[in-house]
Amino acid sequence: MKTNFLRRGLTVLLASAVSAVLMAGTSTGSHQRPDVVAQWAAAWNGTDPQALAKLFTHDAVYTDLGVNKVSTGRDGVAAWKYGTDQLIANAHVTVKGSFRSGDRIAAESTYSGHIKGAPTPFAVPMTTIFELRGTLIRADRDYYSLSTLLAQSGLPADWTPPTG
Repeated sequence: MKTNFLRRGLTVLLASAVSAVLMAGTSTGSHQRPDVVAQWAAAWNGTDPQALAKLFTHDAVYTDLGVNKVSTGRDGVAAWKYGTDQLIANAHVTVKGSFRSGDRIAAESTYSGHIKGAPTPFAVPMTTIFELRGTLIRADRDYYSLSTLLAQSGLPADWTPPTG
């Protein structure tokens, strides 16, 4: 009887210790997202291009694979944010989940907004892969379907943004 009680007590203690270690090692698990992802989403949802740019390294590479656009450095990131805000009203990123492995983070989001002049707004799934250097973003690759975005917006598949 005493042995079973001791065995159960040790099992509970061991399970608690393992759980604590796992939780400490996975603070970026499904219930919490890495701080940089929350900051990135808040900056995209804000109106200041510099707020987004300051999350990146000076030599960062931001790749939007939906439109095949590459922006480099903090100035390039700020210009990309500014241009997006000029083209898309209420551009918004809603992070659904993320996980981290070493210096890489994967985030699943919904990218939404309303292309100015388009009949309807859009909301498309997006995945972003981040590579960090310290606490800053060194690379950002956004993956989403441009054809789905345009279809939801009520625009033809060959639509291109106006210039100027």
